[in-house]
Amino acid sequence: MDVIYRYDPYAPLVTRKILDSQAAIDTLIEGNDRLIHLVERMQERTFGAHAGEPIVIPLSPLTSGLPLFPGAVPTQAPFAAVLGCSDARVPTEAVFDQSFNDLFVLRIAGNVLASECLGSLHYALAHLKDSLKVIVVLGHTKCGAVTAAVDTHLSPDAYVNIASTFALRSLVDQIQVAVRGSSHALDKYFGDVRPKQDDMYRSLLVGVTAYVNAAVSALELKRELTRHGTIGPEVVFGVYDFESLRIQTSPALIPETPRLRPAPSNAEELAEYAAELVNALMSLTENDREAAYLLSKHSWDTPCPRTP
Repeated sequence: MDVIYRYDPYAPLVTRKILDSQAAIDTLIEGNDRLIHLVERMQERTFGAHAGEPIVIPLSPLTSGLPLFPGAVPTQAPFAAVLGCSDARVPTEAVFDQSFNDLFVLRIAGNVLASECLGSLHYALAHLKDSLKVIVVLGHTKCGAVTAAVDTHLSPDAYVNIASTFALRSLVDQIQVAVRGSSHALDKYFGDVRPKQDDMYRSLLVGVTAYVNAAVSALELKRELTRHGTIGPEVVFGVYDFESLRIQTSPALIPETPRLRPAPSNAEELAEYAAELVNALMSLTENDREAAYLLSKHSWDTPCPRTP
């Protein structure tokens, strides 16, 4: 299998024009699909499949956001701002298959809306408003920060190890809104009959909370921008799934479900989304559900289990 980056110095220089938020969202999803296709081809080849035709990726300095000649400094012009998690397995440009100067990226554990992140976004909206078309909050499955927040919710004694550190506590505390909303949705679904294994309930709660937490940050960001009178691009959210490498807003792969979803407008929409997630998760087969969401016992200090 060959992956070829090809540069033709005589090819016409064509700039990429992204005119609105939908075009920006489509570009991000198309990039994520390219990543999935590339990895699937490599995995097939690893297990003995025919190499197939080479994957040829056209490359030029202009479309890649690089200088056309030595000493040139391109003007900063990202088409999307992304608030993502610090997890090393979720590099923002890579999961969207974007290049230099495409994304204005902020990363913080648990993709929470810290004041510094909000300040950076205000800067981007003030100085990059001509190019920015969408703001994305990106969570991911099996998140260590989300798991820590869930564990402190289920076992308050575990909070002692976190409470002694203000900076760490502030991260986990911000995720508690999503944990409580997800817990309420799960309890409403199961009623008095919870899953037999506490570990399974914990895994389900972490799975739902990862999505709800991204939605909470998107809702908070939308409110903050409105409160400050900022007229900016659309705020959307999604979750990177480790099993499929797919950006999505639901664990159930229903075609009409948007891969990136507009931020909720209020608490009622957020609660409806949490209930929707629980129903989607429970609609999966038991094997699919366990493969995607079953967690090993681990704390904030232990890395999330790697997927094969």
